[in-house]
Amino acid sequence: MIQEHVKPNHLQIYFRGHRRAISEGFIMPWIKSPVKTLMTVLTLSICFYVPLFLWTLWLNYDELKHTWQNQGTIALFVDSSLDLKETGILLQELKDAEIVDTAMLLTENQIANQLQGDEQLSQFMELISSHDLPRQISVKMHEDTTIEGIESFVNEYDINPQIEYVSYDSQWISQLKALTNTLLQLARVSAFLFILIIMVILGNTIANEVTDHKSELRLLELMGATWAQVRRSFLYMGIFLGIYAGIMAVLFLSVGFWWLEDTFKELLNNFGINISLHGLNIKQIGTVLFISILVTWLAARITLTSHMLNQEND
Repeated sequence: MIQEHVKPNHLQIYFRGHRRAISEGFIMPWIKSPVKTLMTVLTLSICFYVPLFLWTLWLNYDELKHTWQNQGTIALFVDSSLDLKETGILLQELKDAEIVDTAMLLTENQIANQLQGDEQLSQFMELISSHDLPRQISVKMHEDTTIEGIESFVNEYDINPQIEYVSYDSQWISQLKALTNTLLQLARVSAFLFILIIMVILGNTIANEVTDHKSELRLLELMGATWAQVRRSFLYMGIFLGIYAGIMAVLFLSVGFWWLEDTFKELLNNFGINISLHGLNIKQIGTVLFISILVTWLAARITLTSHMLNQEND
């Protein structure tokens, strides 16, 4: 009994075409010039790496800003005319504030012990006695307190007649804030410039591949293949190059952060901050790969569209 040949439906034809295009897009750049393809991938990965490195640094410094904000304390030096009862009322007022996590009264002896632990300030303790030191209230803010909230708190108590002086390193946090904003802007500018470079490099690579397969493409067109079917393999080629470049950029980032870990740690320790730099988490890595695929796919599509328009003009 002769079996009837079942003609595939449109959906099966569609998926078969994409499966064939994925296979061709994966193999195509490695067949004739694997070394050239490897150099292209390395170049693309470096283009992704530079803005990625700056962006990751911005993430770390932004976290550093919030860590310093949460771990740091504000020192309120109480006016010497206040007795212990009035100081206690002031302390309770600070504890009741919504943005204050803890408030603790330090005696003259406790302040003296802290100063003795500092190599530079300990020599001054030989010239004064602990009784000459003012009482100090050490205040720590809640973790979700913004920098603006802290500055508002400092300004409020800076004009309080019960407080002689408020110790808050606003200059340091302002400099850190300016640095994080600068890193973010550098990451954005470098990302824009390197995306343009990626467009040029990948466009040239795909244009060369189209030229190398010109006879095959003409044969497909004569057989009735549409332009969408013809360009499909090259679009997947761009996607695979984006995957390779994104993975290489993340690897370069990990190696770079490992290499600079001790240097950054020493720098941060000089500011009395004990945190370490970290790379990207799984979600951020996924975002990087998605962006790299999107950029290379877009570059491939623009190149192929330009090639099609040139063919029509010819």
